[in-house]
Amino acid sequence: MCPEPTSPKKGLRALMSNKKAQAEQAARVIQINDGIHHKEFKGNYVSTTKYNIITYLPKALFEQYRRVANIYFTLVAALSTTSLSPVRPVTEFLPLAIVLGISMLKELIEDVKRYRADREVNSRSVECFDNATKNYVAKAWRHVKVGEIVKVEKDGYFPADILLLSTSSEDGICYVETINLDGESNLKIKKALDATKKVEATGLPEFRAEVQCEQPNASLYTFTGNLVLGPPFLEQSTTLPLTPASVVLRGCSLRNTGCITGAVIFAGHDTKVMQNASLPPSKRSRIEKQMDVLILIMFTLLFILCIIGAVILAIWTKTRGRSMWYLRPDNTERAYDPNHPIIVGVYSFITSFMLYSYLIPISLYVSLEMVKVFQSMVFINSDRSMYHAASDTPALARTSNLNEELGMVNTILSDKTGTLTRNIMEFFKCSVGGIAYGQGVTESEKANSRRLGQATVVAEDGEAATWKEASFNFYDKRLLGGAWMKQQDPELIKQFCRILAVCHTAIPDGPDDPAHIKFEAESPDESALVVAAKVMGFFCYKRTNTAVYVRESVDGQQVDLEFEILNILEFDSTRKRMSTIVRSPEGKIMLFCKGADTVIYERLDHSSKANMLIKDSTRQHMEEFGAAGLRTLCLSYAQLDEEVYDAWQVKYFAAKTSLTGREEKLAEVSELIEKNLILVGCTAIEDKLQEGVPECIEHLANAGIRIWILTGDKQETAINIGFACSLLRNDMRQYIISANLAEVIALEDAGKTAEAYSLAHSRVGQQLQEAEAHILSMAHEDGDSALIIDGKALSHGLATDLRAQLLSVGGRCASVVCCRVSPKQKAQVTALVKSRGDTTLGIGDGANDVGMIMEAHIGVGISGQEGMQAVMSSDFAIAQFRYLETLLLVHGRWSYLRIARMVGYFLYKNLFFGLTIFLYNAFCFFSGQVIYNDFYMSLYNVGFTVLPPLVVGIFDQDVSKDLSRRYPGLYQAGPKNLCFSYKSVAFWLANAFLHAGILFTMVILGTKSTYIDRSSGMTYTHWEVGTIMFTTAVFTVHLQLAAMLTYWTPLHHVGIYVGCGFWLLYLWIYGSFPIAWSLDIYHMLRAVLAPLPSFWLIIVLVPITCVLPSFMLQQVARHVRPDDKTIIAEIQSKIRKGEMAKPRLHSSLAGVDSARRLSRLQSKRMSINSGFVPDSSPGASSYFSPQGTEQGTNETFEVLFSAQRNPVIAGLDAEIARNPFRHRSRSSSFHSAASPHTHSALSTKDRPSLLRNVVPEDGDHIAAIPGRQAQRLSPGGLKLEQLPVMRTGGLDTTAPLDVVRSSIGRQSPSGNNERGTESLPGSVELGLLRRPNMSALAAGDRADSLDSATSSTLESALLAGRSHAGH
Repeated sequence: MCPEPTSPKKGLRALMSNKKAQAEQAARVIQINDGIHHKEFKGNYVSTTKYNIITYLPKALFEQYRRVANIYFTLVAALSTTSLSPVRPVTEFLPLAIVLGISMLKELIEDVKRYRADREVNSRSVECFDNATKNYVAKAWRHVKVGEIVKVEKDGYFPADILLLSTSSEDGICYVETINLDGESNLKIKKALDATKKVEATGLPEFRAEVQCEQPNASLYTFTGNLVLGPPFLEQSTTLPLTPASVVLRGCSLRNTGCITGAVIFAGHDTKVMQNASLPPSKRSRIEKQMDVLILIMFTLLFILCIIGAVILAIWTKTRGRSMWYLRPDNTERAYDPNHPIIVGVYSFITSFMLYSYLIPISLYVSLEMVKVFQSMVFINSDRSMYHAASDTPALARTSNLNEELGMVNTILSDKTGTLTRNIMEFFKCSVGGIAYGQGVTESEKANSRRLGQATVVAEDGEAATWKEASFNFYDKRLLGGAWMKQQDPELIKQFCRILAVCHTAIPDGPDDPAHIKFEAESPDESALVVAAKVMGFFCYKRTNTAVYVRESVDGQQVDLEFEILNILEFDSTRKRMSTIVRSPEGKIMLFCKGADTVIYERLDHSSKANMLIKDSTRQHMEEFGAAGLRTLCLSYAQLDEEVYDAWQVKYFAAKTSLTGREEKLAEVSELIEKNLILVGCTAIEDKLQEGVPECIEHLANAGIRIWILTGDKQETAINIGFACSLLRNDMRQYIISANLAEVIALEDAGKTAEAYSLAHSRVGQQLQEAEAHILSMAHEDGDSALIIDGKALSHGLATDLRAQLLSVGGRCASVVCCRVSPKQKAQVTALVKSRGDTTLGIGDGANDVGMIMEAHIGVGISGQEGMQAVMSSDFAIAQFRYLETLLLVHGRWSYLRIARMVGYFLYKNLFFGLTIFLYNAFCFFSGQVIYNDFYMSLYNVGFTVLPPLVVGIFDQDVSKDLSRRYPGLYQAGPKNLCFSYKSVAFWLANAFLHAGILFTMVILGTKSTYIDRSSGMTYTHWEVGTIMFTTAVFTVHLQLAAMLTYWTPLHHVGIYVGCGFWLLYLWIYGSFPIAWSLDIYHMLRAVLAPLPSFWLIIVLVPITCVLPSFMLQQVARHVRPDDKTIIAEIQSKIRKGEMAKPRLHSSLAGVDSARRLSRLQSKRMSINSGFVPDSSPGASSYFSPQGTEQGTNETFEVLFSAQRNPVIAGLDAEIARNPFRHRSRSSSFHSAASPHTHSALSTKDRPSLLRNVVPEDGDHIAAIPGRQAQRLSPGGLKLEQLPVMRTGGLDTTAPLDVVRSSIGRQSPSGNNERGTESLPGSVELGLLRRPNMSALAAGDRADSLDSATSSTLESALLAGRSHAGH
């Protein structure tokens, strides 16, 4: 087939697009300090305003008319100026002007605030170097140009993105605070290049340089560029690579440093902070989307009513019009001309189109916005139960658009580290040379023992406490105090400790004393490893750009050794490892590598006898450590040949100085050197659970919310943490999907990667298929299912052909645990769950969670050890995971109920009012006659009935906060959308039709012209009937609100009474105006209607008659078939009356200083630091920001880790650029002589790997057998083979393939078996109070019962009584 020809227009567009892309990729070249201001670059003036004096009116109106409803009302107002209008134009333009005016005024006020802030920033002063005067001169920020050299003093702000040239510190280091950039209050280190750090002293006027760098972009944590520098600063022109560690960004401030000198490289809107100044992704709730559909339905109804009237009037005029002699058919207007019935119909349609416009609620959007702002800014932000006292941090709603969406969540996707856990790492155990070291029981093991009802015996040596310190909770007599030298292979242990002490980027901070030094590390993990090396006698006490100094304690003597750092291969989410190339004190070039077991094992030297001896036992130890809830890391090394390293260094330097694709090229070059590794051992670090996490997860699960944990930890660790935090339970059937199969590993070891991938893909598909079939076959059984899948299997499951199957299995499970997940996969999994139609909530604490948070319908950020990146990208921010329970089960559920009821009530009152107009017009044969005064109609929505919806939307609730948490099953009303389903909306609309029909009929019959009850003998006139009908309409909508309320506050009373009173007051005042103004309403209330007994009878009797049917139906339903919230509301009523004890719930405010809490919550000033970064915790004062993110294709995110802006690496890069082969001239004299270590044969007991032990043979799969017995089914027949149950760390583990662990009886967190669901005599099940697809949360389930025996008895009696009433 021939290719489809491309049109000339498309070809031109493609050519222009390619040229633009090439221009963007071209390097920006900047001449520094040459007196030439680069006019092609943007200036430093910034503006964040949306409008100016000229553009405000058109742009603000454009924003308002993006809503279709506003276009409709403007069209109606325009038509009201024609002769076809049944009302005065002012009555149409007035409500439209009020609605548009309020919204535009709000926009104007916000923009004026932005303008004033811009003016203040642009007017700030900074010192710029002037070549003419050879001195610094003060300039306003807006006048700073690219290429100029500026000087910033201590505590000053950086006016632009600046290349750091020198600082007041001799080593070229400065400290920067980025709180205005990313919300982090901890300081970061920035470092000038060694070649420029003394530029002030050597002569700034003579300084000339050229910067070649990337084009402006929004990536805060990456920078690619080179500095070309020559004499007199260097002997010859040299290209030096630039990294983010040498660049300070606009908006940051200088701290703890006297001053800095730098060159402007990006100014104004080219700066990274301004490049990031875009609006976050627009998220809309499900209710808002449903509202759009309902508005379209109302429009459709409007058109139907208009067409009905037009057709009937046209037919009547054609057939009967000529006989109506009193209408002068021979001399009438075209709108009623019998000779032109089509024109009559068109005119009637236009008139009706204006007349029935009240069907569309003009003030709905404005009222809804007011309610949502109040809900988020007042209720959520000021909730004391979500206030974290330790950090003085309340909850923060960063948007008000998604309040009700919080009450409709089906699936939570959560990170583990720092989200469920504290992210405070402690070195706990390790394995060296195939021997495990370390004593003690982890918090996860203790929790699992309590869950299983087993006693936890902790036999701890009394000396263990003497070795404990921050980040170190390890004890083993065989290693500590120099005892490691007496072990079987001391040289291997020495290598292990050296890797811990050298392979890192931590900076020692403080005195040269192990007791007082601190390590400023990128993560708590790295800090814990360096501390472990220190305690074991390998103390990293100093580091420079090119060396790490370690004080080794050997044979009771301390020796200071220097390890020359040649290269650092950085850690990122794709590599999952970091390496340091050093020249050891023995003169050898060594590569030290640490990383995840999966990547390290792939790069081991499979021909090494040492590896063969220990790799199986080390893997066994890692699985045991993981089963105990510990985070594991593999350590390895390789000795490099000088010539091989020289050749590799050339490639590395070329990649390091590349301006395009630098990261990808560095990754490729790193692969060339990180191979043939020798395994040393592994480390195990404990990260304890946050307070209240198990209870929170259990309550969320009881609410019917599926929970997916997406973690980078290995499978065993994730499973154990899952049990510890109640995500996994003994009564769950667990389906474990793994791609780490024996045959796959064998193919990978043989180098057959393509065959291994194909086999793993087919096996993952087979496992998913078998898991789905088994879940379906067990659908009739009690108990939930859990899916556990590792990272390799997940990468296959996310493939196109397996996505649907993975989603199907995951959707049928109450809990899903994804292990070894990359940040990109987190976003992909979130998108996959969204495609199922679930409302998703993503929650995390680090930059690697940003993709997931932004992809989910609702993003929740937890502030913690990893900075504020997650919080800055979220919709809601909380300080602890346990607060999610209150956020969803209380605020989310309340917001959903309030918004649903408010919108339904809005639609009801507008349709009800519009139908009364329609009925009277039909009564007048669609002549266009109005029954109401036009001012009545224009103020109906924006005046007389404006308060009730606001009161409902802000204050309404069904049950109290405590009972909402006590009975989490109530939450299911939101995910099932019971309160705003089309059935619920149909009920509101049916009510409107019913009430309109009753009201119109009763008022027309009650005001017949034959009835007189006043002394003047006058009958009811047209406007009197209209006023009576309008009064009954206002009273009816308020009475309908009162009839449906079950929760009253003084404001509810005020909203109803004021609405009715305001109408009567308006009628009295309007009627008191001169007759030229009030016209037909002159003294309508005081002189005409008030004296009439029939008027008062009608306005009382008609509303009651309208509301009574639906009210009675509602009451019958409550007594005959009470729903869950009705029963809980009665429990609440009895609690208030003192007939039942109040349920005692776990308080998240224990130990909080009340005075401090109240003062913080009552403060009007919002904290800039909207999250929690504790000052005294390990890693909290780290000088490194968290990982940043870049948005990639297909809305996925790739994380760029913080090591890319590490000053340690920046300093090393400068040394490499100056002399890439400096290692060649290294003297052969060393600080200390040490014999190279040798590997001795390890005589360890041959313990089979847990993974190998449980992997089935080809074609086998495991089925769940009650009683915790896992059996193997052969596809060829029914031959059964009993499998052993492996007990590891207090946890029963079975096959990591597709199967299933099952047990009878549910274990509570306290360790007691919970009873199954018991039915009380004569009781009925509570539908929403039981966990979906789980054991029913019935009234007789005492596991969650009230704490008092009296409460229990009364509650049971109440439930039984309500059920008897139902029977």
